[in-house]
Amino acid sequence: LALADSPARPLRIRLAAPTGKAAARLNESIAGAVARLDLAGLPDGERVRAAIPVEVTTLHRLLGSRPDTRHFRHHAGHPLGVDGLVVDEASMVDLEMMAAVLAALPPEARLVLLGDKDQLASVEAGAVLGELCRRANEGHYTPETVAWLAGVTGEQVPASLVDAAGTPLDQAVAMLRHSHRFSSTSGIGRLAAAVNGGEAGAAEAVFAGLHADLARVEVDTRAAAGEADFRRLAVDGTPSAGREGYRHYLETLRNTRPAADVDRAGIDAWAAGVLAAHGQFQLLCALRRGPWGVEGLNPRIAGWLREAGLIDADEGWYEGRPVLVTRNDYGLGLMNGDMGITLALPLAGGGSQLRVAFPSGDGRNGIKWVLPSRLQAVETVFALTVHKSQGSEFTHAALALPDSLNPILTRELVYTGITRARSGFTLVDAAGSRVLEQAVARRVLRLSGLLDGFA
Repeated sequence: LALADSPARPLRIRLAAPTGKAAARLNESIAGAVARLDLAGLPDGERVRAAIPVEVTTLHRLLGSRPDTRHFRHHAGHPLGVDGLVVDEASMVDLEMMAAVLAALPPEARLVLLGDKDQLASVEAGAVLGELCRRANEGHYTPETVAWLAGVTGEQVPASLVDAAGTPLDQAVAMLRHSHRFSSTSGIGRLAAAVNGGEAGAAEAVFAGLHADLARVEVDTRAAAGEADFRRLAVDGTPSAGREGYRHYLETLRNTRPAADVDRAGIDAWAAGVLAAHGQFQLLCALRRGPWGVEGLNPRIAGWLREAGLIDADEGWYEGRPVLVTRNDYGLGLMNGDMGITLALPLAGGGSQLRVAFPSGDGRNGIKWVLPSRLQAVETVFALTVHKSQGSEFTHAALALPDSLNPILTRELVYTGITRARSGFTLVDAAGSRVLEQAVARRVLRLSGLLDGFA
């Protein structure tokens, strides 16, 4: 989209995402990128900067959700006032919501959908992005499209992606083939590709290849000491490989604690450092219930950290407790999926007071402080479900698979968990369970008839 259709009126471009967390992450990314743009060489460069949208909202808020109804304020009869709409994390958008978005767009507006077609699809019906992009791997670009791209960008499309019979929809799909999170030749990249391709044997071979960025912890559920390696992973990570566990952020919290007389900037800098350290590691799991779900793993890990002297309590509110917001709270400016860390703020007269520090999400690395008593919908997240992790990335991610197959375990879930990792991934599974192999062999199949009109 051009920034303006005339010097007098910039185009009305809106940015949106399906969840509050995804919206906050896009806002942070866009705001930071726009602030860093070097526009000194452009005439009236600051006007151009001001025309680039940085505010991101949820789709529900964009459309104007109405309490106790599935209808929205904006629809075909009352469309959005936009020239272009960009939707991030589009793989999470279900069929009903996508229909509502399309109905609310003016006929002349442009829609840009961004996302990973191979990630977990929406919880509700449909796999819209996956269906729209199901032919993306092979390209199917017509010679006319190829010539246009060469003229506009100078890029040459490989012959293998050219198809004289390509459909109009094919010409509107661009597949990013280079990951900036990890290399395709890294262990993480190779493992993600094997899982995404449904090749269980290849996935096992990647682990056998001794890649520096991969590790595996097998838990013997029959032995009393069978979870010792799992415990070491959660608490200490893998120090020999430079991969952190939860000890890192908790020691950062203690070792960098400011004095009681520090100013607000110093307190915020401390919190920002702790939040950054916490992002070095996250344990993911597939389930909510059971010993291998968040309800079983969170208290186990909290107990290990308390026994290691890293936290003072393992229930209720305590310093170091990581929490996830589970419901949008517009009054506090917190969205479903926001993560924060509980910290004890030093008081000038002695003592301390618990506050929860959240990233401001505005691209300025600010901190939002909230009293624990004001947080009515949060849960501890030493363990986080893969579904809730969508839109996030961690330097070291570990995925704990249950000891038996569950209907929710599919290659899309495993792929999504693997691709949350930036430079280190650890698989945790029960010894001899074959759950990874079984999960990779299963995929979500949703037939909505979305592309019948494009046949």
